[in-house]
Amino acid sequence: MQVGNGASPPPATLPLVDCREFGAFCQGHIKGACSIPAAELAQRMNELPKNSEPLAVCGDADSLPQAYDFLASKGYQVAQQIHWTSELSTCLQAADLLETGAHSQRLWQPAPLIARFVAEFMPTYGIVPGTGLDIGCGAGRDMVYLALHRWQMTGMDYIPGALQRAQQLAASQQVNIVTLQRDLETGQDPFAEFAVGQFDLICVARYLHRPLFPWIKRILKPGGILIYQTFMQGAEQFGSPRNPNFLLKPGELAGVFAGAEILLDAVEYLADGRPVSAFICRHR
Repeated sequence: MQVGNGASPPPATLPLVDCREFGAFCQGHIKGACSIPAAELAQRMNELPKNSEPLAVCGDADSLPQAYDFLASKGYQVAQQIHWTSELSTCLQAADLLETGAHSQRLWQPAPLIARFVAEFMPTYGIVPGTGLDIGCGAGRDMVYLALHRWQMTGMDYIPGALQRAQQLAASQQVNIVTLQRDLETGQDPFAEFAVGQFDLICVARYLHRPLFPWIKRILKPGGILIYQTFMQGAEQFGSPRNPNFLLKPGELAGVFAGAEILLDAVEYLADGRPVSAFICRHR
């Protein structure tokens, strides 16, 4: 562990979390820093990278030890601690490494399939951003990433705390999203409030409830895109989920959405060996 002496910035290769209060961050911070006050870390872990990545942490005398203790308890390697001082601020300014304002660097990543959709499928197939719905959105990384790429995103989830984290994440990235708390498994159409063909994009990640399929078709616009990535049969050999109701069969999505233009239908594997679907189609 290296403790900064207040006179030098961290290596550029390390993700940097500034754990001071947001007002202090806005007044001046190291270029490329992500602002998450120490007291908010527990509620905003969805804004951090994977804990396999070493971090640098910057803070004042109160926030730095609090942030270090929390991150270490969650399995993060805090490779450098940087004590914020007026001397450090002066040094950073002289080196053109001092920033002011509310912009906070994004350290988190969306699901790889979402990133691939934006980078590869949108330009290849001429897909223009429009209205999008993230079903079972959780803490919102995928829909916020899409919002950063000009999609007008709505997210639905059953857990209020997850939706609160999604809104916080959107605010940190200065984008707007709509979040709706809905129970998706009542047996009733949870999308009844939406018009037929309302969405240009629907995405689902790590969630499977087969009764939703007909209703998804109803609200997806002709020419709209469905992105579906969830666990497949075989995942039960490595861990959860084990319930077959939560595991896709090979070729199942292509059958359910027969008639759609299939842009991608593949099986990918998580680091722990669990197979997941990588499915993208264009609705007809």
